[in-house]
Amino acid sequence: MTTAARDPSTPYTFDNSAPTGGRLLEALSQMFDGFTAVRLTKAGIRPGARCLEIGAGAGTVAVWMAEQVGPDGEVIATDPKPQHVPAHGRLTALRHNVITDPLPDGKFDLIHARAVLQHLPQRREVLAKLVDALAPGGSVVIEEIEARWGAAVLATPDPRAHGIFERYETAVLAALKANGNDPTWARGVHQTLRDLGLADVNSEGWQGSYEGGTGSCLLAHSGSTELRERLIEVGMPAEDLDVMATLTLDPRLVLRGLLLLSTSGRTAA
Repeated sequence: MTTAARDPSTPYTFDNSAPTGGRLLEALSQMFDGFTAVRLTKAGIRPGARCLEIGAGAGTVAVWMAEQVGPDGEVIATDPKPQHVPAHGRLTALRHNVITDPLPDGKFDLIHARAVLQHLPQRREVLAKLVDALAPGGSVVIEEIEARWGAAVLATPDPRAHGIFERYETAVLAALKANGNDPTWARGVHQTLRDLGLADVNSEGWQGSYEGGTGSCLLAHSGSTELRERLIEVGMPAEDLDVMATLTLDPRLVLRGLLLLSTSGRTAA
């Protein structure tokens, strides 16, 4: 049995241009935007700050940052496919590959990336590049997901859900790893930031619970649909995916959200 080959020019397993792309980005926003805002506030976002958002996705975090920095601040949001980023007077959206393209000119007071570096085989080199782009006293906030679908089911109208989500975790991790994803990277960020010389390195985690059609249920629906052929290739039964497609939109299903581990550090002033 073979797995899908990784295209090095498009390192991300999930595609913003896919029919499920908007729904998947909506799920991430539902699950994590509130917690991300708390973490960016703790990291010191302020009026007049110059900020960089890597892998902007739907642009919801970038827009929130633009509101916080005020008329004297600036936010640059980059993504290989930035079509979902909305217009805002203090927000510049750039089509950008963080692996191969240079970062925008100048130094940044705050740099944020969520669920991006874990998908990149060059994650450590990219993180070092981000740290080098910080202004004196600047902060970086790196947030990554630990996908533990096998223990996610909290309530279900279909007892098959427990086994299906266990098999989904095995299959989706296999597909992600084939594309260079490191499922342990969320725990590796803390040490890496310390190794890069940052101060005040700290980590916090967040996960909630979500009914069918929202949050992690919506994420599972989108992922199992977009990656269907790859998941079947790595051994997940098509019948399981058919059940998931219906069940993840059923409000009687409740899933524990995936853990988002948020790690920040700052440069010397």
